[in-house]
Amino acid sequence: MFMNPKHLIAAGCLVAASLGVARAGTFAFTLSGSGISGNLQLTYAPNPNTGTLPGTSPNPVDPLGSFIVTGISGTFADSNIGLNTTITGIVPSNPANPEPLNLLAPHSFGFFVVAHGVQGPDAVAPGFSYDNLYYPGGSPQTASDYPFHGGYFDIYGLVFHTASGDSVNLWSNGDFGGGPNYGVGVTDGTDVRDYAGGIIAVPEPAAWSLVTGGCALAFAAITRFRARARKAA
Repeated sequence: MFMNPKHLIAAGCLVAASLGVARAGTFAFTLSGSGISGNLQLTYAPNPNTGTLPGTSPNPVDPLGSFIVTGISGTFADSNIGLNTTITGIVPSNPANPEPLNLLAPHSFGFFVVAHGVQGPDAVAPGFSYDNLYYPGGSPQTASDYPFHGGYFDIYGLVFHTASGDSVNLWSNGDFGGGPNYGVGVTDGTDVRDYAGGIIAVPEPAAWSLVTGGCALAFAAITRFRARARKAA
């Protein structure tokens, strides 16, 4: 079977990306925008809870393509509240029931409790929703009433502690066109200190080395293929 060279290069890049996240690993990235900045590094592991069983609440599985964030380190700053601190660790997931009509919430969905609650569009939630899931290929839709998706996290994201005593929820708002943007909520455990959106997450160059290497190998294979074809002609 003949494959268009451009398709082969694309396939090589895709395979390389897939191989890069087939097992536990790390992912480094920066945050910027809306007064937020940071340099973060995640550690992640395969997710044994993934599956394809939709239509129940709470969902008994996590989305395919998700990995579990097992650790986090780095720095975080929020100039809106004068915060500049280091990250001290991930908050373990704590599964809880989502709203009954939210049939797409992952199995790992839960709440990080904020004593005075988090004001939402419809009511006050008991805290920041989170699930500690990482999606190297981009998150799927994870809420029945919110269609936007894409990004390294879903709309629930993860929560980490900082040396300042605050805790930070980082999530993806999805891709509205032009790439995913992210949101951040900061709490001292009693109140929400800041709530910001329109934040950009950019991978560190090393995070793309395997993917670009795979693309280079695919391109080299195409070059050899064309050379053989010219010689045979």
